[in-house]
Amino acid sequence: MAVFRYSTKDLAINNARAFISSLRAGDVVLYAVLGGESPYVNEPTPVNPPDNEQYLHFEVMRHMIGGRKITTEDISHVITRYDWTSGTIYAMYRDTDEDMYERPFYVMTDEYNVYKCLYNNKNGASTVKPTGFSTLPFSTSDGYTWKYMFTVSLGDANKFMTSTHIPVKTLSASDGSVEGNRQLAVQNAAVNGAIEVVETVQVGAGYHALANGVVAAGGKFTLQLDSSDDSPPSPIDNYYNGASVYIKAGTGAGQLRRIINWEGSSKTMTVNTAFATVCNSDSRVVVSPTVTILGDGRGAKAYSSVDTSTGAISNVAVIDTGSGYTRAEAYITANSIHGAGATANVVISPVGGHGNDPVRELYGDKVSLNVQFQGNEGVYANGSGYLPSNTDFRTISILKNPTLKVDQNNNHILNERVANTTNSPLTLNLMTRAQISYLQMDGSSPVNPIIPLDEITNERNRLRAETGELEFVTELNPTKRVNTALANAVRSANATVVYVHEDPTETDPSFYIAYINNVEAYGGYAPFTKDDVILKSTSETKIATIEDIKGPEANTYSGEILYTENIQKVTRDPDQVEDIKIVLDF
Repeated sequence: MAVFRYSTKDLAINNARAFISSLRAGDVVLYAVLGGESPYVNEPTPVNPPDNEQYLHFEVMRHMIGGRKITTEDISHVITRYDWTSGTIYAMYRDTDEDMYERPFYVMTDEYNVYKCLYNNKNGASTVKPTGFSTLPFSTSDGYTWKYMFTVSLGDANKFMTSTHIPVKTLSASDGSVEGNRQLAVQNAAVNGAIEVVETVQVGAGYHALANGVVAAGGKFTLQLDSSDDSPPSPIDNYYNGASVYIKAGTGAGQLRRIINWEGSSKTMTVNTAFATVCNSDSRVVVSPTVTILGDGRGAKAYSSVDTSTGAISNVAVIDTGSGYTRAEAYITANSIHGAGATANVVISPVGGHGNDPVRELYGDKVSLNVQFQGNEGVYANGSGYLPSNTDFRTISILKNPTLKVDQNNNHILNERVANTTNSPLTLNLMTRAQISYLQMDGSSPVNPIIPLDEITNERNRLRAETGELEFVTELNPTKRVNTALANAVRSANATVVYVHEDPTETDPSFYIAYINNVEAYGGYAPFTKDDVILKSTSETKIATIEDIKGPEANTYSGEILYTENIQKVTRDPDQVEDIKIVLDF
């Protein structure tokens, strides 16, 4: 037996909402992390990051440089960006379209106003830019019907807008801004189960109508039309029976009634229900085929327009959207004397009504995270939360709930703790920080300095390799052990230099601070410790002594990598801001 299953868009949207809610509620702590100090194999071409445990949980974490906490102000739902452009055919919202989320059925104008397209004039081009902030749908002269949804504030645009996405949110209360007040008014005015649009499917033929009838006199149940109009009413009895009359202007405007009798000689119609307001000579009417809406809601009303040159139905105008509909059908009927064949579809608003929930209505199943790294972050002197500029990065990652070795002020703690909203600092140094003293100086400059991207090891492990103390060294020949000692020392303990600067806390010019990552050690031995002598991986020359060493401010292999992206090399600068925008697709 065939079984058909699929995950709905609502699931994706709910997952996106849950992700944002978990951050705002403090259930998770997220850091945007920079890393990837080393060149790609085919620099500058990035490597496609594999989605496996070795790469995500080990390789990416080993090469982390530092992270900045993502706050509740740094996250937003986003949707695909469709800029309004004259001459473009936009899709219209349909409640029965299973591919609605892939279609451009909403636009953002150059004023950052977002409008949903409710009707596209039978796939016509949009040539009139939608404007205004009405809580009601409105039509433009190109035949489009639009619904104002919200305006993207300048602040949200700067943080979350990209060439492909715009921010969207559903409000529970206004933030007091003009944009917030407008959006909340739209949300509150939304009507659940409303019918904003009835679109013709088959236009039929042979229909007759009176597009601009002039009322001569009105009664409770009757209207007498003026026969001196340029388009006089029919003199044939019963000609308009079964049609509808809509008062489009003047006294009694907005009323719709069905005609049950037409007396051609006197140009008088009798309607099925009394007029609430009796019309008079300033009233103007449309007489056209009747549109009947049947469904499980109530109150929806519409009238039709006829192209008198073809006798086809040209449009159906909704004058009362009604409410509470979950299903509905529309029928177009006329006097049996003339006209037949027209059919129409009813478009029912999304749950809650158009504008009630912009995130759900516009398929906000993507989340944008925006973090800015500004020059040197953290404390230069002691390295607390320090993210140095003048470094290169090639990887951007999102790290969830790392295990911290520091408190919220970047002070080291005895017992590691998983990050939470109260113990997590704004920035994290994720490199090992070593205070070193160079062994040979030429005045105030080291003779053989270590520089970024140098691979280093230490003399301690070189000696252990030379004497055969390292378990993986099985060579019995002492000469061969000596010749391979440096290579085996690198295998035993190695790291990559990321950044080096003079030590501002020391007067001795030989003292420097070296930041290293990609630290590896064999068999659980400490790779680098106080008093180790540093060697470069290419020479046995002794470079410097480690005077003090501190590990990363978070356990290197803790937390979860939720996102990682390899990009072309970016060189940070003290006067530069790295504006990181990440879009997560749920």
